[in-house]
Amino acid sequence: MEKSFQKSALLVTLTLFFFIPVSISVPFILFHGIRDQCSNGGVSSFVQLLSNLSSSHGSCLEIGNGEQDSVTMPLTQQASVACEKVKQMKDLSQGYNIVAQSQGNLVARGLIEFCDNAPPVFNYISLGGPHAGISDIPKCNSTLCELLKTAVYTDFVQDHIAPSGYIKIPTDIKDYLEHSKYLPKINNERPNERNTTFKDRFTSLHNLVLVMFEGDAVVIPKESSWFGYYPDGASTPLLSPQQVKPS
Repeated sequence: MEKSFQKSALLVTLTLFFFIPVSISVPFILFHGIRDQCSNGGVSSFVQLLSNLSSSHGSCLEIGNGEQDSVTMPLTQQASVACEKVKQMKDLSQGYNIVAQSQGNLVARGLIEFCDNAPPVFNYISLGGPHAGISDIPKCNSTLCELLKTAVYTDFVQDHIAPSGYIKIPTDIKDYLEHSKYLPKINNERPNERNTTFKDRFTSLHNLVLVMFEGDAVVIPKESSWFGYYPDGASTPLLSPQQVKPS
């Protein structure tokens, strides 16, 4: 995690913990971003500091082996793992809060929307989450990035590279809706497959806080953190969050 992101996330989250009264003394879990893991010093220190200052018990919920699985485990499976872990955590049985960073927000939302017979989530704080998708791949030269750029909607990529689940190419909406295996489901974007239960669970949150980072060069467009995005079939104009709403 970059130091600037970590500092911004820390300041914002601390502020929010003090301004949402129900958060005090309610346990929380944190979902880290891609290529990170709970045992990393930055993540563990972040959780500990939040816990100390909010007087709330907190923990980072790890999915699989952490860093590697954050890249290669499909998001549907990550959300399922999170669901089962949360149901086994006795300290969360009366309800809890979520703080999530970057890609971890999509795991968090899967937990909120898909997990049956789970304890309630009271408050959810999202830090730089790609909620409406990302339209472009950040510059990199790896084989993984090449696959995301050239074969993102193939079954192989969808099943083996986690970020493929939230890449939404605005000029290729047909393939996105037909072959993307995560974001269209969690955002209820397929007209004939909309699930009111998902919507009801998400809107039952006491508080939802969406934080966008002005200098975000990974979530493209950065307004995706507020559910802002491009219209179907075009890369302009950028639609406001009010014009692009999860169904």
